[in-house]
Amino acid sequence: MRIKGEGPIPARIMIVGEVPSERDEAAGHPFAGYDGQELNRMLHEADILRSECYVTTVCKVRPPGNQLSAFIALKKKDISPLHKLLRDKYCLPPIQQGYTELVAEIAMIQPNVIIACGNLAMWALTGKWGILKWRGSLLSTDIHKGHSLDNAWDSAIKVIPTLHPSAVLREWSSRALVLSDLRRAKRHITSRTYSNRPTWNFKVRPTFPEAISTIQALTSDAGAFADPVWLDFDIETRNEHIDCIGFSWSRQDAICIPLMGRGKPAGYWPEEEEAQIVFALYRLLTHPNVKVRWQNGLYDAQYLHRHWHFIPQHGQDTMITQHSLFCALPKGLSFLGSLYADWYIYWKDEGKIASDVPEEQRWVYNLQDCVYTRECGEVLQETAEKMNLTQVDAAQQALFYPVLHAMLRGVRIIPERRAAMAVE
Repeated sequence: MRIKGEGPIPARIMIVGEVPSERDEAAGHPFAGYDGQELNRMLHEADILRSECYVTTVCKVRPPGNQLSAFIALKKKDISPLHKLLRDKYCLPPIQQGYTELVAEIAMIQPNVIIACGNLAMWALTGKWGILKWRGSLLSTDIHKGHSLDNAWDSAIKVIPTLHPSAVLREWSSRALVLSDLRRAKRHITSRTYSNRPTWNFKVRPTFPEAISTIQALTSDAGAFADPVWLDFDIETRNEHIDCIGFSWSRQDAICIPLMGRGKPAGYWPEEEEAQIVFALYRLLTHPNVKVRWQNGLYDAQYLHRHWHFIPQHGQDTMITQHSLFCALPKGLSFLGSLYADWYIYWKDEGKIASDVPEEQRWVYNLQDCVYTRECGEVLQETAEKMNLTQVDAAQQALFYPVLHAMLRGVRIIPERRAAMAVE
């Protein structure tokens, strides 16, 4: 039995699910079962009325056993002669027909923002797959004017993906994430375009004078100001060496200093220039009025100690603060960005593997790490104050140097005892 979307026409908010459940099929409309009830509660907590939203699904027919894989080939071995290519995946007619109907619904509803619940909804609207990575991102539809479908609309529409309410019922701890995403959507219902896109001032291929003057200016600021100067620091590594370093001094301004370059086996800089850069960095990062903020700073610190023989002035590790406040939640930087950054699009696949991407892209990736670390760190510090957990976080941050010392020194291990413990 086919279901139909329901809600006001037009509507500022459109909610798109994946496939109907058994209760949806019986009711004839989406989100009619327990997942719909939970969705209503979460919408209410996010200050969104269900009655002001148009709700629909990508596929209008319930797949056998409620398994999405019955209609879309998620593995190459599942492709049959009946599957046809849609975007980058092979789908059966119910998905293809539902996709065409979804495009027509969006053209009719003309929403300002679409909340995509689940992988299939996000993929149908944006072409992206992997809801756990992309949830909370400020995306846009790529089905608009110029698309092959005649009833496509004129311009891109905002899409904010989140987990499907049924995923919340399966894993209750994910409810807070969906609430965060719904509140993010609430902030963007007034217009179809994003007004909070930042203007980043990234310097990714500085000359030697530019690199030195930036470092020296920040060092001078540290000596001139009474308040500590916060620097957000990150390194990328390749083959056990420091590939590049980046640091930001605001949410917009950052510089990446390469140390390795393609076609430069001796290093990015001449030996004398690199020595001057490293010494300038030493003076800046160990300045008594500088506080370094980083994500998983123990990783960066061990490299700096091994190659340059100094350890920066630790101020805050955002991963540690997240643990101090919400120990049960993930602590990766992309996850923190999805919760705490005003502007957020998942970026962690853009420059991780040095050999697979252009150098400039990897350096921009490095600086995105820096500015996201800064914003997340500032928000986490404010949150710690509101939760009266600043002392707890301070105690956790104070363990940074003892743990780093153990990492650098090593830990004695009795192999036989370790083997016995593994068996136990």
